Amino acid sequence: MNPLGRIDQVGIVVRDLDAAADGMRRVFGAEPHTRQENTYRRTIYRGDEIDASVGVMLYDLGGIELEFLAPRGSGNVWQDFLDERGEGLHHIRFAVDSHTAARDDLHSRGVETYQEGESMRGGGVRYAYYDTVPQLGFLIETLNPGGRA
Repeated sequence: MNPLGRIDQVGIVVRDLDAAADGMRRVFGAEPHTRQENTYRRTIYRGDEIDASVGVMLYDLGGIELEFLAPRGSGNVWQDFLDERGEGLHHIRFAVDSHTAARDDLHSRGVETYQEGESMRGGGVRYAYYDTVPQLGFLIETLNPGGRA
C-alpha cells in the first residue's frame, strides 16, 4: 500500500495573488472558488514553533485543486521557496489516510519534514510539507482529510 495516497492538489507560490487571478482568468477563464488570508498558529517550521501567514487562492481544475500561495512575512516554507527558487510549482499534495504512516515512510527514505501543523479545516486534520526540493525541485505536502493521525 502506498502511504502517500492520491494526488489532490498542486500548489504554486506567487508574489501577487491579483496577478495570478488575472492570469487564470486570461488562460482558463476561471475564477477562484476561495480566496482568503490564513494564519497557521503554532505550526512547526524547521523544528521551531511559529505562526505562519499566507494569502491563498483556490481553483478546481478537473478534480485537482490548484492552490496559489502568496507568503506574508518571512521564516516560513512559502517565503523560503520564493526567495530560493522564485515563483512557480511549490508542492504536490497527497490526501493520506494516516499522517503518521506517510511521515514515517518519507523519513525512512531520508526526506525530512519542513513545516507541519493543524490545517485550517480543523477537526484533527493536519498538513505537512516535506523537503523534496533537492530530489524533485518541489515539495511534497500531505493532508489527512479524515483527521486520523
